[in-house]
Formats: sequence, structure tokens, C-alpha cells
Amino acid sequence: MLEQLCPPCAAWVARHPVAARRLLWLAAWSLFFSFLGWISDPIYGPGFCKIYP
Repeated sequence: MLEQLCPPCAAWVARHPVAARRLLWLAAWSLFFSFLGWISDPIYGPGFCKIYP
């Protein structure tokens, strides 16, 4: 499927499987924390960063 959508991307993933896996994990963690910030209430307290929904 990736070969049909973006042949240069598929070639890069084939040459660099570890880097592609790391990018996938980074994107997954980014989406997870974005979703967490979206559904949580803001946290205010000593030692905590503010999380804005």
C-alpha cells in the first residue's frame, strides 16, 4: 500500500527500518500526549507543568 501512495517513502523505509520504527514511535507518543492534554483538566501546582486541553 505504501508503495502505491509514496514510492520514495517506501524506498526510504526499506533502507532505514530502524529509523522508520523510531519515527513511528515518536509520532505515536506525540499523539498520545496530545490526546491526553486534550481530555485532561489543567493542572496547577508546585512541580507540575500546566497542561492545557
